Amino acid sequence: MIFLKNNYSTLSISVFCYKLIKLNVFLNLWLMKEVFLQYIWANSLFNKKGIRTLSGQKLEIIDIGQLNRDAGPDFFNAQLRIDNLIWAGNVEIHISNSDWVRHGHQLDAAYDNVILSVVTHADVDIYNSQGRKIETMVLEDVERLYVEYLHITNADLLPGCKQNVKLIDPFIFNIALQTLSIERLERKCMDISLILKQTQNDWEECFYRLMCKYWSGNVNAEPFYQLALHLPYRLLLRYLDKPIALESLLFGVAGLLEEAIEDTYVLELKSEFYYLKNKHNLYVMPDGQWKFMRIRPNAFPTIRLSLFASFLKGYRTLLSKILELTELKDVYTLLDVQVSEYWKEHYRFGLTSIAQSHQMGNQIKQTLIINAIIPFVFLYGKEMGEEKYIEKSLSWLEAGKAENNYIVKKWIDLGFSFNSATQTQALIELTKNYCEKHRCLECRIAKEVLKYTINN
Repeated sequence: MIFLKNNYSTLSISVFCYKLIKLNVFLNLWLMKEVFLQYIWANSLFNKKGIRTLSGQKLEIIDIGQLNRDAGPDFFNAQLRIDNLIWAGNVEIHISNSDWVRHGHQLDAAYDNVILSVVTHADVDIYNSQGRKIETMVLEDVERLYVEYLHITNADLLPGCKQNVKLIDPFIFNIALQTLSIERLERKCMDISLILKQTQNDWEECFYRLMCKYWSGNVNAEPFYQLALHLPYRLLLRYLDKPIALESLLFGVAGLLEEAIEDTYVLELKSEFYYLKNKHNLYVMPDGQWKFMRIRPNAFPTIRLSLFASFLKGYRTLLSKILELTELKDVYTLLDVQVSEYWKEHYRFGLTSIAQSHQMGNQIKQTLIINAIIPFVFLYGKEMGEEKYIEKSLSWLEAGKAENNYIVKKWIDLGFSFNSATQTQALIELTKNYCEKHRCLECRIAKEVLKYTINN
């Protein structure tokens, strides 16, 4: 810790702080990693006009080459025009030319085909193992670009590039969002593929498990999914036309009948479940898995289970029903289910409440459609080679309303507006898998921000 004497003037303190900031920037630049320079080269984040090599020769970059992630030069198969002579070969990226010597490349024949060294500091001349001098290109103004990059990656509030993100081309920004939304959809499909594998490619059972996973939102997602594992869809199919049997299976395997306050309805459920439990050798979940605290009564697992029973008994073949729908509004209609008579006057077993008809709200419907139905139809189309299902799922996502969550609100605070679930899903993908993981060098939007920085 540095202590300043009381007689230091305000001006001298300001000067000291300014120098400290400058020193910090210098240290950051000194610690600059080659991966950042590779990123600059790979994305051509430099002024391409009037480039000359260190020896003064005119340089034109025809092809930057292909990034090499293994041992050897950084970029293979680049093409350059140096003083009207076309060169084909490899490009090596370093902070300083002396790194070439320090790494021993002058003794390694694997680097003999390097035609250009790209650096920020050309402190020495460099040669290959055959004694040929390697031309050098010095990246100009890279310090300013690196400072912007540090600002992006170290920002406390996301997105880190918020300072300049509004200045990039809106068309490019929207294209980036489209790509990110597909990326998020593909990620969800990978998770669904695992479920499909676990069900031995039973699409109906897979869809049933997926709907269970998202039926209650985040709070009770895990116990709902566990319920699907212990109570398979093929068993429920046998009781879809028997409402008491169906509800007894759901509430019974969920473990919610064990300590339920008894009334006529509860006694009927218990009696039915006792018979079915022994008949099918069913497992009963611990009721402590279910959360009732700090959630709205409409979202209680008891209410959601009754709604799920209503949903199941309406469709004997869920998969075919979903696949035959065309418009997004039809998908919402599919989820228009209500609780059974008992649950119109109850939230918990044995405890009466004001009579009302509980049903699925639009927010939970949107959650189910975005996270379960659309990805499932998309994956089904891919696996079955049916382009119509892929197109339909994408059209549903585009027709869906923009989501309203903390991530979207941050972007709205920056002055952006969004009108579809495609865009808001992209923002979630951007935040969760790029911003929060500091993967700025892999982010399309951060690349455009850095391009703006280098060109202005």
